[in-house]
Amino acid sequence: MGRFLAGVPAIVLAACIFTSALASGQGDRYLAVVQFPQGRELTRTELGEETGFSLSFIHSVSRTPVTDIYRIQGTRIIQTQERFRAHGAGLPSHPSEPGGLSWAKEGEEFVLNMERPIPKLVVRTDKNYKNRLILGSTTINLNQWEDQALLLRIVGN
Repeated sequence: MGRFLAGVPAIVLAACIFTSALASGQGDRYLAVVQFPQGRELTRTELGEETGFSLSFIHSVSRTPVTDIYRIQGTRIIQTQERFRAHGAGLPSHPSEPGGLSWAKEGEEFVLNMERPIPKLVVRTDKNYKNRLILGSTTINLNQWEDQALLLRIVGN
């Protein structure tokens, strides 16, 4: 009986720490890169305090850099901006784009501000387009794997 009671404080402490992490919204949350539609996870990066990420690539028509910026809300991904240097096929041209809020020109870049929930974020990679995932100070070269479709998803609470 004495051994049972000796372990109780440790269990209570562990439960308190776990409950505190859940209440603060922290815990083990990751941004996973998964082959689509096969479902094989290629990598995952711990989110920690990160609340967003971006994807950068070279546009296939204009051959200019594009950066898409996303916010993480729970396990949801919401696109908040698209930044690019040249208009062309497949690039926004007006704030009335789906989820569009406003349109701006900042220096050499056009910026579409938006609030666009992305239920399933699938990225089609091509080594010619320098696909990169930027999460805080971490940059993941999405072209390190063969050209394919990759699903980005939030894993955890």
